[in-house]
Amino acid sequence: MKINRILFVFVLMLLLVSHAHARVEFEISPGAGYLTGDNTYEIGNVPAELDPWGRQPYFPISRLEFLLGVPIATLDARVTVDRWTLSGGARINIGDRAGNMRDYDWGMPFWDDDGEEGPGWYVWEITDGTNTWYALDVESKSKSTVDALLWEVEAAYEFFSHKYRDAFDGASQGVVRGYFGVGYEHRAFEYECELIRQWSPSGIPGFDTVGDGTVGLTYDVTYSIPYAEFTLEGETANVGMSFSAGYSPYVTARDEDVHLARRPGPIYAEGECTGNALKARANLRYDITPHWSVGVLLDYLYLRTSGEQDNAIYAGADDGISWDDSFWTTDEKITSRQAYFTLDVRYRFGIHR
Repeated sequence: MKINRILFVFVLMLLLVSHAHARVEFEISPGAGYLTGDNTYEIGNVPAELDPWGRQPYFPISRLEFLLGVPIATLDARVTVDRWTLSGGARINIGDRAGNMRDYDWGMPFWDDDGEEGPGWYVWEITDGTNTWYALDVESKSKSTVDALLWEVEAAYEFFSHKYRDAFDGASQGVVRGYFGVGYEHRAFEYECELIRQWSPSGIPGFDTVGDGTVGLTYDVTYSIPYAEFTLEGETANVGMSFSAGYSPYVTARDEDVHLARRPGPIYAEGECTGNALKARANLRYDITPHWSVGVLLDYLYLRTSGEQDNAIYAGADDGISWDDSFWTTDEKITSRQAYFTLDVRYRFGIHR
């Protein structure tokens, strides 16, 4: 809400200032494209006294990789007043098949009726007396769908421009401009996953399963990304292009995971991580008329965050086995690599005073 108020005030000031200038430029660009990449989280380092199964701290104890591979619809807008530019855009998916999610678990507890200490939950571990390791016990593959929403706003200032002219007749050959901007980007993803197959690479019992088509896991993750960006823009004849590089010193990632099919379980988890991000963008435009143009946009984002995840298993029973409520906190790392390209049509117009 605070960010929305700031943006509203900025837009209002920009519109008021525009009345004192000779020309204001507007641009609107609808388009379509494709979003690819992944959202991945890892957890681990649970203190042994807080772990429901007494495992020694180990990272990662679990890794989940959620893929992206969906078509998207886009809408971008831009207004320029002298050296100031305010721009914004939104992207939503128009297809939801996201590729197969992969889940990896180390040190997975399993029920053993013939265990050394009688029937109960056990964890296989490897130790040298000082350090403890766990094998990759469980791996699974799930069909996943995703709903994605991406939007951003940015204010930029043109701090230099240089015009190139023909050495003989002085005709304009083009112009190069440099911009420095600050902005905010919000990216949110909601996944639903249906198990295809689960198996145990280490051979522990009870994990060779084929999915039945029901949703066994849901995962939501949201990124808040304030950033600073430098853009170099060039125009010549009917062609325009720009290249941008940005950095976010403080990314916030919040996620929520529900393992609906887990026994004991379900397991509910909520995490919050902070970190940083790198952004890059390339834009190519071809002018058909002074008002209409077509363009291609390439955008890349890499972010890495770390924090904690709170987990809960509520009391329940399954096939005569019962368990108590359990609550614990793990270290968490969330990383994401996202790239999209779009093809768009752009319409530009100006307002003269």
